[in-house]
Amino acid sequence: MPQETLAPGSARAAADRLREALERHLSAVEARRSEHDPDVQRAYVELRTAAADYDLALYQEHDEVTPFDLPERGAGDDGPREVSFERLSLVARWDFTVADPDVLLEAAEKALGDEVEDEAIALAALVAAAGHSRLAASAASVGLRAHGHTTWVLATDDADPDDDDPGWMDDAFAGADADLALVRLESPVDQAD
Repeated sequence: MPQETLAPGSARAAADRLREALERHLSAVEARRSEHDPDVQRAYVELRTAAADYDLALYQEHDEVTPFDLPERGAGDDGPREVSFERLSLVARWDFTVADPDVLLEAAEKALGDEVEDEAIALAALVAAAGHSRLAASAASVGLRAHGHTTWVLATDDADPDDDDPGWMDDAFAGADADLALVRLESPVDQAD
């Protein structure tokens, strides 16, 4: 990938944009309405982009670096993106240890009324029958140990709001980038458990 090049004098302009992004971020944080306020999330993305731009400009113009620990910018990372709330996606991860395979298989077979081949199918069957939340709440009784879960809300960029074509399912998690999450709901398991 070719190195991005900024115009001379852009370090000063990038520093100005970074200061403005810092102010917007602080204002959004001070005015936030909830733990995962979308205005704070957007301000965060803008601040991150401004910091990366400043870091790049400073290096190109002055062969200096900042103390910011930023991941390498990807192709097409052109700064803050427009966020649409017309179509949203929930991306969730729920982690379990199979503590007792026999109990898990028995519970799944009872829920399905049919024989179950393996633990993966058993887990899928129980989620389909009970839902994630009820399964997590009763994990021990079905041979599982829950390790917590996280759910992200993302603006959906790969499908039109009125399009019901299931083609997006071919690469359903392509947009699951933590930095693009508008809201993150996290429920870790207490380490003392």
